[in-house]
Order: sequence, then C-alpha cells, then structure tokens
Amino acid sequence: MLWFQLSRSKETLSLLFCILFSVFSLTFRSNVIVRGIASFQRVGDVVSGSIDSFGGFFKGAYNKLESFETIRKERDSCVAVMEDYKLLPQDLEKANRENDFLRKELRFQSRQKYASLKAEVLSVRLNSIYRTIIIDKGSDSGIKPYMPVTARTVDQKGAIIEALVGKVIAVTGGSAVVQPLINSNFNMGVSMPDTNLWANLSGNSGRGTEALLNYIDSGIIIDPRVFGEYPMGPSEMIQYTESLSKIGKSVYTSGGGGVFPTGIPVGIITEEGQRNGSFKSAYLKPFIRFEMLESVTVILKLPEKWLETWPEGQNITIENPYFGELNFPGEDRSKENQTKNPLPPNGNQPQTNAPKSPSTSVPSEEDLQ
Repeated sequence: MLWFQLSRSKETLSLLFCILFSVFSLTFRSNVIVRGIASFQRVGDVVSGSIDSFGGFFKGAYNKLESFETIRKERDSCVAVMEDYKLLPQDLEKANRENDFLRKELRFQSRQKYASLKAEVLSVRLNSIYRTIIIDKGSDSGIKPYMPVTARTVDQKGAIIEALVGKVIAVTGGSAVVQPLINSNFNMGVSMPDTNLWANLSGNSGRGTEALLNYIDSGIIIDPRVFGEYPMGPSEMIQYTESLSKIGKSVYTSGGGGVFPTGIPVGIITEEGQRNGSFKSAYLKPFIRFEMLESVTVILKLPEKWLETWPEGQNITIENPYFGELNFPGEDRSKENQTKNPLPPNGNQPQTNAPKSPSTSVPSEEDLQ
C-alpha cells in the first residue's frame, strides 16, 4: 500500500530530492568529496586534451605525407613533360627540313615568313672603298634602315635561290641605300647546316668581290683539292677520314644578330685565309654577282631585338641618295662655263687677256678616282 502511494507521488518526490541535493551541495561545497570530484574532473580534462593533441600530431603527419606524395607525383609528371619539350625543337627542326626538301622536290613555291617588296636597282657602286647599291624604293613604300635585302641567283649546283645582297642603311621617300655584304663595314654571323661551323663574315676582305670568314675552328680542314670547275663553287664534295672539308660548302645566315632571318644563302668558301691566333679564316665568294644586279627583294623585317627600343626619330636619312655617283663634275663645270661665257654668233671663243686664276673648288670623289 505504501509503495503504491509513493509511486503515485514519484514526481513530487523527485523534485524534492533534487532541491534537497542542490541545497546540500551548496551548503557543503567545501566538502572533501566535492573537491575530490572537481580535481578528478580537471585531471580528466588534461588527459583528454593530451590524448587529443597526440592524435592531432599523427593526423597532421599523415596529411603531410599524403601531400608530399601528391607533390612527388606532380613533379614526376612535370619532369616527363619537360623531357618531351626538350626533344620538341629538334623534332620541329627535322620536320621543317623534311618539309622544305619535299617542297623543293615538288617544285612548290617557298613560303615567306616576312612580307617582301620588289625594287629596281638604280646604280651599283663597286669601284670605291665604300661600296653601295641604290634602289628605287624608300620610306614611302615602307622600307626602313636595317631591313635585309636579297636577290634571285643560282647556287653552286645551278639551282635558282634567293641569296643575300646586304641590308638597307639609309632611306629617303623614293629611294634607299643598300650596304652589300662586300662592303668594308659589313659584318654578320654565318653558319652551315648540319655542321657545328659558326663564323663571323666581314666585307673587309681585301678582295673586290669576296668576303672574309673569321674565327673558324682550327680543326676544320680547308683543302683546295675539292674545289671544282663550276664558276660558283665545287661540283661535288670529298669526305676525308679525319674531317669533312669545308671548301665549297654553302654558308647561310645564322640569324643570331636579329637583323637577318635564319637560313638565307650567302656564298661558298673558296680558299683558306691567314690564321688569326688559334682560329682560321677563309675567303667566301657570294652567290650574288653584284655587277649584274638589276632588281632586288627587300624583306620588310625590322631587327628583332631592337624593334621595341629603336627610336623612330633617329633613323638614318640622307639628302642626296646618289652620293654624287650619277653626277659627272666635268660636265657640270662645262655647263656652268657655257652659261657664264656664251659663245658669240661666229662660234669662236672670245679672247681675254686676264690671267687664269687657280681653281678653288674642292675635287669630288669621282675626280680623285
């Protein structure tokens, strides 16, 4: 019966128990039991934090190892791609050579990387120290200084090629001055395909129609026995056991200076020159016959390394593009004399007793020649 009555008022008894326990705890909060329970709770918190920190250390180490493994895989893939890219230029060069060979075999027109402009040769000045060529196109046609100039000719095998003439050095509106590669101030880098031969070409060779190659490796054999009877060079090559002779080899522009495109034919090595220390030199016969030039092609290409920094206002300009080479001073003076002293109607020269004064005019370059 008692238990039945307690079960009926269990909610009231539970509430009463909680109130009494709370009052008891507040009253005896400094009790040893309470302090022990609190200390045990603090120790439990410290142990739990230590365990969490220890677990976090292992978790961080695992995450780092996983990230390192990912980085290693990415590095290996990048190294493989870099190895492929190292071989890509060689493959492209080989493909370009094969493509050019096939285009020549099929007689396709060669593709030009740069735009070009045809020009007629007005005069060729070869009988002086500073050799120049005058063409009938200038700045009005888009020609600027340092643009390469080529012309059609034949190589040592008789094939028609576009060979190097020189570069533009001065322009006016309707004309331009070309510096040929046999000019004493002309310099450029040249190379030979499929060889490791690099040299510096200078127009100051001491020979009128030839250029000079400097800084040729001393191990290169230059043997005149392989030079053939063809006017432009040898008809065939002879290969020696110790080295490949370079006589009769075609020389091309290297493109390293940024002025000339790579691979323009320049000429053929004809004979060995004087040694310069540990280097050899050789004479080069250009493919172009400058005395027979009638037309040229100007490649509309500015120097690659100077294109952004070359000041437009400092381009070379000239007032008289012909440098007086088309004027004949003797004829000019005779015309002036006829204007000042006209002949009488009878056609006889008037007689004067005045003494002749010495001429004070400065002789021109043509008079000195």
